[in-house]
Amino acid sequence: KVGLSPDRERVLVTVKLDKAVGNLAVSDTRFWVVRPRVSLAGVSGLGTLFSGSYIGVDAGESDEPEIHFTGLETPPFVLRGGPGRTFELAARDLGSLDIGSPVYYKRTPVGRVAGYSLDPERDVLAVQIVIDPPNDRLVSTQTRFWAASGIDLSLSASRFTLDTQSLVSVLVGGVAFANPPDASASAPPA
Repeated sequence: KVGLSPDRERVLVTVKLDKAVGNLAVSDTRFWVVRPRVSLAGVSGLGTLFSGSYIGVDAGESDEPEIHFTGLETPPFVLRGGPGRTFELAARDLGSLDIGSPVYYKRTPVGRVAGYSLDPERDVLAVQIVIDPPNDRLVSTQTRFWAASGIDLSLSASRFTLDTQSLVSVLVGGVAFANPPDASASAPPA
């Protein structure tokens, strides 16, 4: 059943789960509406154009049963048990980054920007990135990240040098990361 809350601020959805999937109703399960979405990462939810929107679920692992949930505005960045690790970066501004912008290591794409939100308490932008396996092991407590969305241009009497991560990063932004040269290969993961 679908209806409005008494204050007309929220949509209330009542769902009846089959017994076979009743174990989904635990405190850390996440729900969202699957619908067509377009981003730099690609197009998702196209099937809903024909079937209509439906509720997506990321099954929780808790033992605490729950019957009331607040749905997510957008799908989660990574599903539980899915490939990759998420990291949150603090930035002064978004620049040319957007959802789907690439993340580079040694100029090789190894992940993507999954989302961002303003953190008013710290007055920074919290940028969530996903690094795909096995490259997620490259991130440690010593790793440094920076915006890779610009062009480094240098001109001297003898030569002209143009340096950028890739044409894609110039057009849609990007994030790069590296570890200091003296970083231990066995640095603890971040």
